[in-house]
Amino acid sequence: MSDYSQLDPCDELLVPKPAEASDALRSQVLARTKRVLRVRRWTRRFAVVLVLAACYAAGLATMHWLAPAAPAVPIYVEKAPEEPPAPQAQEPVPSPSDMEWQLLDHPNQPQQVALYREAGDRYLAEANDPESALRCYRRMLDVGSDADLAISPDDNWLLMAAKAERQKEKRDAKAN
Repeated sequence: MSDYSQLDPCDELLVPKPAEASDALRSQVLARTKRVLRVRRWTRRFAVVLVLAACYAAGLATMHWLAPAAPAVPIYVEKAPEEPPAPQAQEPVPSPSDMEWQLLDHPNQPQQVALYREAGDRYLAEANDPESALRCYRRMLDVGSDADLAISPDDNWLLMAAKAERQKEKRDAKAN
C-alpha cells in the first residue's frame, strides 16, 4: 500500500536543514533584528525629546506673548545747576518726639492738630516708625473737629486708615 519509492514533493521542504546553515542564518537574523530594534529605540527617544522641546518652546512663546508690555521709562532732563541760595540762619528743626513732648506739655496750643499731623508725618517719613506716627495721628483726631475726619488726597496711607477707623467708630456709636 505504501510505496516509499515515490516521495511527496513537499517532503523536501519538511526535511530539516543542516545545522551550520541554520546557525549562520540565525546570527544574521539576530544581528538585523538588533539593529532594527536599536534604531527604533533611538528614534522613539529622539521623538520624545523632540516633543518635549516643542512643548517647552511653545510655553516660552506663550509667556512672551502674554507678558505685559514693558512700562515706558520716563526720560528725565537734567536741569542746569542753579546757584544755591545764600545760607540763612535756620533754627534747628525739632525731632518728631520733641514735637510730641512739647504738645503733651502744652496741650492747648492753637495749631495742635497741624503739629500732631506734622509729628506723625515725620515719624513715618524720617524715623520709619509707624507705631509712633499712628499714635500722633490718633491724638490729632482726638483733638480735631469732625472736618478733620474727612479723608483728603494729601493724607498718607496710615492717616487714611486712622481716619477711616475713627469714622467707623463714630458710625457704630451712633447706631448703638
